[in-house]
Amino acid sequence: MRATQTTTYRSLQSFLDRTSDKLQQLQLQAATGKRINRASDDPTAISPVLSAKTQIQSSDRYIETIESGLDRIDNMDGYLDSIENTLVRAKEISIAAVNGSLSQADMATYADEVHQLRESLLSDANAQVDGKFLFAGFAEDSQPFIMNTAYDPATYDPADPTTYPVLYQGDTGQLDFEIAPNELINVNVSGNSLMQGDQDNDGLPDAGAVDLFRVMTTLEENLRAGDIAGLQTSTDDLESAADQIRSQRSMKGNIGRRLETARDHMSQIKVDMEAFRSRFEDADILETITGMQQQQQSFQAALSVTGKVSELSILDYI
Repeated sequence: MRATQTTTYRSLQSFLDRTSDKLQQLQLQAATGKRINRASDDPTAISPVLSAKTQIQSSDRYIETIESGLDRIDNMDGYLDSIENTLVRAKEISIAAVNGSLSQADMATYADEVHQLRESLLSDANAQVDGKFLFAGFAEDSQPFIMNTAYDPATYDPADPTTYPVLYQGDTGQLDFEIAPNELINVNVSGNSLMQGDQDNDGLPDAGAVDLFRVMTTLEENLRAGDIAGLQTSTDDLESAADQIRSQRSMKGNIGRRLETARDHMSQIKVDMEAFRSRFEDADILETITGMQQQQQSFQAALSVTGKVSELSILDYI
């Protein structure tokens, strides 16, 4: 079969089209840095690429949640440290009052300081971060602790929370963050558990636990009354109160370390999935540029040949 000029021209034009398409594909890969820019570029690679991207997005969400939990733990620890320091100072005052020969005026001065310490304690218990109360359970928009204006030491009843010097207005909600698939971790502590020792949420301090506000209030009352025996009891109660806070700090510290471990794990998963995705999706830039230059040379050569063929006519054969 003899090839005609038209057949030759059409073959050259088809080659030009294929070369042009390949050149445009390589140019797009060089511009985007990706070997796959649409599904048709490599249909078999689309599934693993999409799966890797989904895992990366999921890891990002978990990391964001973990970072939020770490911020909350860090903020909480700062306030717990302040509360512990307040209790330590109150214990120092109590010990000084028991062991020293203090005048009533000195006792009154210490009582005034304890009153200020109690106010500081109340302020820390009502701590806010970004407008949310840290120790209010789920009721983050409401102040968890308020002074009981009806408080009377003569009618105080340990079995009746309405007689306590400070009342808890929050709830017992436990804030759980998902830090991995089907893995939840608690990142808060409700005020009743922290400040009033009520971990079983029955409204009363648990056995061996204390109401920090009641302890501070009693200390002030004992100082004003010069009650040495009462001050000795207050000293013991303040140590129990400090241990109560230290216990919470220790637990939250463990949670903080668990969150850091989870964050590192998710970050590594993200790195692994990025490498997996890159293996399928990203272009080898050096190889792509080399291929692009070769295609460009082929395209220029094909254009030159096609131009010469198109100039031929029957007169060139006479």
